[in-house]
Amino acid sequence: MIKAKPNDSNLVFRMIYKRFLLIIAAILTISIVLGVMLFFRSQGYYADVIYNKQVERLGFVNRSIENEIEIVKRVQYNVMMNDSIESIRYFYESSTFFERYEMMEAMREQMEALKNSSRLVADAKIYFKSVNKVIGSDEINDLDPAVWKDIGRDLFTDSSPVQNYHDRLIIKEALTESPGSGLPDCVIIVDLDKMAIEEQLKYAQLTDQDIIALADRHHHIIVSSTADGYSLLKDTPELQKQIKLNGQKYEVIQSQSSFLETRLFWLYVDNTNQVAVGISLTILLIFIVIIGLIILSGFLDSYRRVYNPLKILLEDAFQQVRAGNFKYRITKYEKSHLAPLYSSFNEMVSRIDTLIEKDLKQQLLISHAQLKHLQAQINPHFMYNSYYLLYRMIKMRDYKNSVLLCEHLGKFYEYITRDGEDEKMLREEVEHARVYAAIQSYRFGHRVRVEFGDLPENWADELIPRLIIQPLLENAFHYVFEKVSSSGGNILRISFHQVDKGLIICVENSGNEDEHTIQEISDLILGGNRDGEVTALSNIHKRLQIFFGPESGIAIVKSDLGGFRVEIHIPGQRTVETE
Repeated sequence: MIKAKPNDSNLVFRMIYKRFLLIIAAILTISIVLGVMLFFRSQGYYADVIYNKQVERLGFVNRSIENEIEIVKRVQYNVMMNDSIESIRYFYESSTFFERYEMMEAMREQMEALKNSSRLVADAKIYFKSVNKVIGSDEINDLDPAVWKDIGRDLFTDSSPVQNYHDRLIIKEALTESPGSGLPDCVIIVDLDKMAIEEQLKYAQLTDQDIIALADRHHHIIVSSTADGYSLLKDTPELQKQIKLNGQKYEVIQSQSSFLETRLFWLYVDNTNQVAVGISLTILLIFIVIIGLIILSGFLDSYRRVYNPLKILLEDAFQQVRAGNFKYRITKYEKSHLAPLYSSFNEMVSRIDTLIEKDLKQQLLISHAQLKHLQAQINPHFMYNSYYLLYRMIKMRDYKNSVLLCEHLGKFYEYITRDGEDEKMLREEVEHARVYAAIQSYRFGHRVRVEFGDLPENWADELIPRLIIQPLLENAFHYVFEKVSSSGGNILRISFHQVDKGLIICVENSGNEDEHTIQEISDLILGGNRDGEVTALSNIHKRLQIFFGPESGIAIVKSDLGGFRVEIHIPGQRTVETE
């Protein structure tokens, strides 16, 4: 036995520990250098991030206003295209008083719906020149000629979607008197709520110093988030990236709406550099603290979590295995970082031990099975029965069956005595069982009818432990049919059933067994503490589980024939063939 030198092992661990400290020092140095570089680079990075966030915030506000007004425009257009307007324009004069009332009321309800279509809408009215009426969300009045003249003079000189009209922010939609005339006959005017838009702009401000203003295509301020915005930006024809108002320098961000033909301006005092420096410095300090804590905790914990676990594995565990102790296992390692390695070591040693034990058990069980089988078959009683049966057949001049019986006896003894192979193909094992059943059929005659099914072709070459089917037939003849009367009607059936998880070989006999006896024998299979049939069944069950695994083995239930039904479960990956 080779023993490791402790000094050599300690030298290895000292080298590992020193290298570990050198690696920590190198990591600390690199971390500080990277932290300083990160500090300087992060200033510009966070300045860009803050600026991009502001641009994104302004764009979001602009899109929100644009989407709200677009919805109002769609509803306004749908109302203008409604048949109710055409009815009022062309059939109002010829309608009865009740019909006129219904027309006006229906149009008022549509104005009310238009008013409620958005939180940015303050009011909505429709003006009919042809019938001299103005209909609002809550009123129906006669149209003032002066108002209509004012509308025609001021509103239709500007084609902007959103217009300033007598200190009102409006959206218009009109129908002409006739195609190509250009003279309006019906106009829908929607008043936008300036205070609601101002509140939305104020919501986007980051500081009280900020100014957010909505301007038309002529750069005239329509709405501002602050009262000062109207006066400060009044004389500014076009804003640049920077502007100075009342001695204060502002940075300017713009967001344009092609649909509304407007621009949204955000004027803010640039404090991003201070914010970026503060963020960068905070990150640097946090980075240094975290690295320091990691290194300190690693230094203090390295001996317990690295040195000792490696010592357990490289000295204790491998010394035990080297000495041939495959029962050794590393325990109490749940909190160790090397737990997966310990688990793999335990699994490796366990598999080696299992393979050794499995091989020894297999050899012992097969030797025991062969010995018990030879003792049971090659004995004076069996030979006497076989030769006495042959003697009677020859004496009765039944030469044909005598020859067949001799042939079956030869094959039977050849199979159980010619070699010591542990494994056989399933077709060979089935053929041996057929030979045994044929021999017993000559002996029992018409007292027992043997029904032997066909083995599926795709299972013919499957390797199985030797002598697992014929002992089941032997139990049936010895413990069942020898004890029944000489009258016919006794059945021994051998069948094969393919299932999703493998093959089931069934050996069942007729009889009148009660459920309690069947359950008692089933419970004793693993124990094998009863002579005769239970010992043979327990032996076969253990050999199958050693060979195929725990999903295989023997199960005993009550047969439809009234007696026992012994099922051999053989697992496999084959799929059941369907026609």
